[in-house]
Amino acid sequence: MAVLANEKKLVNMIETLRKEMIQSGMKEGLSSKKTIELSQLLDQYMLKYQKTTYKI
Repeated sequence: MAVLANEKKLVNMIETLRKEMIQSGMKEGLSSKKTIELSQLLDQYMLKYQKTTYKI
């Protein structure tokens, strides 16, 4: 059960970061520092999720 809860937390964080990144990209531009930082953070969380779910 703890694994499922952890996966759900990761999915929620990924969704939140994705929305923030899209908003930042629309407001500040795709090459803004904030948008790029959010994109990199999103990549990190997606990699964590993949490692957790697919046992990479």
